[in-house]
Amino acid sequence: MRTRLTPFIVVAAISVGFVSCGGAESPIEPAPVCSFAISPAAGTFGSDGGAATVAVTVAAGCAWNATSNAEWIVVTGGTTGSGPGTVAYSVNANSTTQARSGVVMIAGQGHAVTQQGRPPVVCTYALEPDNSSFGNDGGARTFTVTSPAECTWTAVSDASWLIVTTGGAGTGSGTVSYTVAANGDTNERVAQIAVADRRFTVRQGGNLAACQYSVGPVQFSPCMPAGSVTATLTTQASCPWTAVPDVSWLSVPGGTSGTGSGVITIAYPDNYDAPRQGLVMVRWPTPTAGQNLRVAQAGCVYAVSRSAFSVVASGGSFTFDVIQQSDPSVCGGATQDRCVWTAQSTVPWITITGSMPRAGDNPVAFVVASNDTSVTRVGTITVKDKAVVITQAGR
Repeated sequence: MRTRLTPFIVVAAISVGFVSCGGAESPIEPAPVCSFAISPAAGTFGSDGGAATVAVTVAAGCAWNATSNAEWIVVTGGTTGSGPGTVAYSVNANSTTQARSGVVMIAGQGHAVTQQGRPPVVCTYALEPDNSSFGNDGGARTFTVTSPAECTWTAVSDASWLIVTTGGAGTGSGTVSYTVAANGDTNERVAQIAVADRRFTVRQGGNLAACQYSVGPVQFSPCMPAGSVTATLTTQASCPWTAVPDVSWLSVPGGTSGTGSGVITIAYPDNYDAPRQGLVMVRWPTPTAGQNLRVAQAGCVYAVSRSAFSVVASGGSFTFDVIQQSDPSVCGGATQDRCVWTAQSTVPWITITGSMPRAGDNPVAFVVASNDTSVTRVGTITVKDKAVVITQAGR
């Protein structure tokens, strides 16, 4: 016969359950839900770098850390944390011209970092001074090169007589030393030292002591009318000279200085007075000094048929003759009528009635006005260097 035990088992089970639920142990707290956010999400820097911070937002108790994936981005604060916090980082200077990017990982969130490269260096060059001049003996000097520190350059001469002695290559600013050899030629010469895209110019004079000069003709005898004469000067191309008159009536219309061979033109005005002489002094820088060009211009000599008149108070008309001749006579021609002259009264009461000027031998006609005073008066008629005196009685 089967025994019935089921009710007892159930009761025991229930009893056990109550004992378990009624014990003294505390319940287990649920773990927090960690949801992270960072702000800002990115940072941008210039080539000089800098520093920035990122805020971390999360529930309390949530742990996190911050790391950089690039050596030029350094986490300086907040490498680890729990709950809300701040991450600080710095960005090193970028010495290249290329932009670069990296990431700061914060609690699994990426904070993007972008940095610009340095602007490309523009190499510019300046020379001070940028030219120099030497005598034929030559010598040694320097000039400076100014450029950015990153820029390289060389200094190269284009002539064997211009030698770069130091500073043939450099980076950034520097000094170039050079020498100029003696110039044995009479010609001037020019050379350059190239520094990058710049040119330093050296100009050297020729050896003037080696210049040889000749001038001809050196004597001129023009007649009375205005005109010009020329002399030819012969010398080497770079040899200088001057041509300066020593009297005011001579001029050199082509210029009073020159270099190399040339023609010296000497101009002169009319001369119907006494003969005259003047020089054009041609000079050059050699021990022989130079050459004088002598201009002897013809003139005229004059005479009058009467040198004085005595006139009554009532006045009247009168004449006298002018006789002239060129000096030298060859300039007067066969008829000796080339001298030009003018008769002029020095007082208003004597009037020249003939036309003026005149050439050659000719009379002078004049009128003397009535003298209405009781005082004797004196006037003069001049013809070049001659004077005719008129004395008029009073009433």
